[in-house]
Amino acid sequence: MNLAVRAALYNALLFPGWGHFYLKKYKRGMLFLLPVLAGMLVICGAVFQIAVQIVKTAPLKKGEVDIAAIVKLSLQAVRAIDLGYFSLLVLIIVLLWAAAIIDAYLIGKKRMQEHDVRENQR
Repeated sequence: MNLAVRAALYNALLFPGWGHFYLKKYKRGMLFLLPVLAGMLVICGAVFQIAVQIVKTAPLKKGEVDIAAIVKLSLQAVRAIDLGYFSLLVLIIVLLWAAAIIDAYLIGKKRMQEHDVRENQR
């Protein structure tokens, strides 16, 4: 597997920026990693708040779980959040992730071509 494909796969399969780290482009990798990580933390925080709200208001008795009540509370909690905001956040994360894959692939491809030129000059 060549350098460009390996860098793109690291971004695709692990996390945005990992392919850049593999190519020793640390600053560029952080430009992809930090915004995606921040967006995921915001989404996780919202999910956690919904879970806390469900646990606080759920009519749970010891040893019993009313699935219908939990589903109803979950739907109410999801309706309370701004789905447009979270949809935009997910879209930005996906676009950054795709951009990281493409960018790492192009950097790896360029590095391979530079290596080939140096080899041919010898």
